[in-house]
Amino acid sequence: MSFTVLKAGLQTTLQGAPFTGHRYLGMPAAGAADCLSLALANFLVGKSFDAIAIEITLTDALFQMNEPCSVAVVGAAEHVRINGHAHPQHQTLKVMAGDKVDIGPSRPGCRTYVAVSANINADRLLDGQSTYLAAALGGFHGRALRKDDIISFAPHSPVTDVERFTPQNLKLHYSDDHVLRIIRGPEASIANAGVLDDLCLSTYAVGARANRMGLALEGAPLSASNSSNMPSAAVFPGTIQLPPSGQPYLLGADAQTTGGYPRIAQVIRADRHLIGQLGSGSRVQFVQTTTERATEIYREKLSLLSSWLGQIKLW
Repeated sequence: MSFTVLKAGLQTTLQGAPFTGHRYLGMPAAGAADCLSLALANFLVGKSFDAIAIEITLTDALFQMNEPCSVAVVGAAEHVRINGHAHPQHQTLKVMAGDKVDIGPSRPGCRTYVAVSANINADRLLDGQSTYLAAALGGFHGRALRKDDIISFAPHSPVTDVERFTPQNLKLHYSDDHVLRIIRGPEASIANAGVLDDLCLSTYAVGARANRMGLALEGAPLSASNSSNMPSAAVFPGTIQLPPSGQPYLLGADAQTTGGYPRIAQVIRADRHLIGQLGSGSRVQFVQTTTERATEIYREKLSLLSSWLGQIKLW
């Protein structure tokens, strides 16, 4: 039981839940960059919200299914075609042996997720199976998928016979313009007393340095402090650092565990999945909120999602 990769980009990987216990090894948590799109795709084929699926970044991809199963596509793909015929996202799609699933490039947005009803075999590490490319760990031999790879399914994988459609109010809007809510970071006042006000007054564009590790933001430079060589401190996906250049740097899913630049802000957990849809040229507007309100927003979002997806968490 398997599927064959006929075409894939340099960052087409197997992604699911983040690794656990990763900080003991000083490595990123990794996992799907847009965990909400992953969850929606997985639910459509009857799987856990954090199960392994295919993460496609920017480019198109083509797969041949070698046995009957169900697939679902959620993300920024321009089109979904099976044997040349157009099909919608956000619904269960039945495929037969020999069917070719064609996923278009991301327009707009950055990533698309393809979930498969059978359980995908992937390397296991720290109770996770996601791919961390920088260290060649997890996923499919620790690397991106490429032409002629055969991705096997676990023996006796259940053939989930579901037929689902994502409710209209839960379908995500993919765009090149994003609003991200933030809370104050530990070194905000050290960097500059009004740094968050200045950050939120400007719209920033994602520059050429954009990958799963982080995104360099371009716009009105912020006043950088003399503390750029501060001792390293813990950072997380969604941390906004301020290098000496004054141009903010937003950390992504593969963010390092420590950093030495002032941490001026943190994207709230409810919005963090949106970072996975940011690519070069995307525009970002930051809006400050409080820690208390950020907690309320996260609980409200989980309540809305759980009505359809059941128990879920966002990372």
